[in-house]
Amino acid sequence: MKTVYTLLCFLISCSALAQQDSITLDGTLTLAKSATYKYKIVVGELEGKWKGYTVLDAGGPSETKTSVSVQFSKAKQSMMFAEQALISTKAKESGFCFVGGILKMNDKKNLVKGFFLGQDKDKKMCGSGTVRFPLPEAAKALMTGDGSKDTNAAAILTRFKSETFKVNHPEVQLELWDGGVVDHDSLTVTLNGVVVLPAFEIVQDKKTVMLKLKKGENIVKIKALNEGLEAPNSARITVTDQSDKYTVVSFLKKEEEATIRIRY
Repeated sequence: MKTVYTLLCFLISCSALAQQDSITLDGTLTLAKSATYKYKIVVGELEGKWKGYTVLDAGGPSETKTSVSVQFSKAKQSMMFAEQALISTKAKESGFCFVGGILKMNDKKNLVKGFFLGQDKDKKMCGSGTVRFPLPEAAKALMTGDGSKDTNAAAILTRFKSETFKVNHPEVQLELWDGGVVDHDSLTVTLNGVVVLPAFEIVQDKKTVMLKLKKGENIVKIKALNEGLEAPNSARITVTDQSDKYTVVSFLKKEEEATIRIRY
């Protein structure tokens, strides 16, 4: 049943891409100290989100198609991509490695490249390597700074890596939700040591709280109470300062905390 559902979603996404302008990145994926494969990302924008599919080893014996989401950043001249679900494959392996990473545009703005990490369906590390694409003009425009604030870039948040955002208003909106498979991850949130969201389970519907800030630096702590059915505990998080929006994705083990610093 899951295979039928995934295929149906793929057909719907292909139909949507066919009806709008899409972006195709056609390059290579190289496994660490191993082989290089043809690798393609095809995405279209729908309601502010870039989604589509990847093709690995097109026309080859291991040809594999996977759904993917992409975010482009003008401020960081980069793109973040994450494969999500298997669509089809010719490979004989029983397990699959879903890849994702952050790719940076080079100085000449004709190439985007970077490292990727792979996770299996249980979110265990299963590979790493590099990806590189020649840049079509449409993708280049989405990664070239034009003076406007970047409100679409998502950063990775762990207990080792925090993010700092500067805002202009004393009250901002914090939203948390599960952007993938809902697997009963639970969190708590504190602001400057005070609980603003007691223990709750993240789902696809966004959990929202308004944060009243003090002058200077404000510390938001996201704590994982468990790792749900599929480790690690993962959540999509946005901080909205009126028209400016900042996005992060947290990956935490049980009892770990991630930090967001908000400077007002």
